[in-house]
Amino acid sequence: MKKLTLSALTLAMLAPMAHADTMDFYGRFDYSVTSSDSGSATHNNKDGIVLENNFSRLGVKGDMSLSESTSVFYRIEVGVNGGTEGKSSNPFSARPTYLGVKHDTLGALAVGRIDPVFKMAKGGVDAMDMYSMKHDRLFAGDKRWGDSLEYKSARWNDMQLGVSYVMEDNHYEEEDARRDNGNYQVSLTYGDNKLKRNNVYLAAAYSDGIEDIQAYRAVARVKLDALQLGAMFQHTELVNPAKDYWQDREGSGFIVNARYQIDKLMLKAQYGQDDSGSGLIANRIYSAMGDAATVVPEISQWAVGAEYRISRSTLVHTEIGQFDVEQAQYNSFDDTIVSLGVRFDF
Repeated sequence: MKKLTLSALTLAMLAPMAHADTMDFYGRFDYSVTSSDSGSATHNNKDGIVLENNFSRLGVKGDMSLSESTSVFYRIEVGVNGGTEGKSSNPFSARPTYLGVKHDTLGALAVGRIDPVFKMAKGGVDAMDMYSMKHDRLFAGDKRWGDSLEYKSARWNDMQLGVSYVMEDNHYEEEDARRDNGNYQVSLTYGDNKLKRNNVYLAAAYSDGIEDIQAYRAVARVKLDALQLGAMFQHTELVNPAKDYWQDREGSGFIVNARYQIDKLMLKAQYGQDDSGSGLIANRIYSAMGDAATVVPEISQWAVGAEYRISRSTLVHTEIGQFDVEQAQYNSFDDTIVSLGVRFDF
């Protein structure tokens, strides 16, 4: 029955696009066996030795020409889970799903469930992205939203403007928070976020109200032959009165890292810290301790890792590192991560 359901879902996604100019069916399976002291940093807040799903997904994307300068583009993607994450037996979860129109000179406008521009300004700067050592354990700004509008300008001298707008009914539960704060993001990027077209990527972004924060983000990444260096800085202020101690939760955080390519092997090292009390680990502290969490957590991180590409589609990866919460009353939320995983793309 599950095989039949998956086949029906795939056909339903593909049928409306049968006459598209381009159409790609793609997927990724990425699983890690992870050891965690406290579960503070794992995807599902579980300690011990756990099997982690690193955002495996299936999708279809493509475009169709309307004229010489205009086209329609689309993406339908779902997360897939073969483990025991959460309480639901549903193996699928929501990921980017949108429809848009693109003009060669006027830019592109899309609507649906979209990764907003503040999040995507990070590019590939996080050397530990997708795993338990990623930057969102330190500071906020990495969520995806439905009921979204996104505009991206055409590129000019390798620069691009981006704007995201989230409908008010989708990102605030409390009327006061909805009324007093914004629901948009803007970004300006330069270069190629994957460092394939050129060797430099720069970005600046601002978020007003989305994800309960007002935040500024700056990103820089450079490639020097086999060496890649990256840095991201973010100042974050929590603006939702429904959150615990929201008035005090304001501060800054950063990550810095280096990657070195040796044939098929990539070595990685990263350090980060944050004192805004807005990231995943801080939120788990507030959720667990409530009124007892009277001091904003200050969190630091170090991590090292490696990736070995077996083939174009397959790589194995490992990550080792620690998260340290400075305040003594939060010592039980310190976490040491040791992880070994495999990724398969098609």
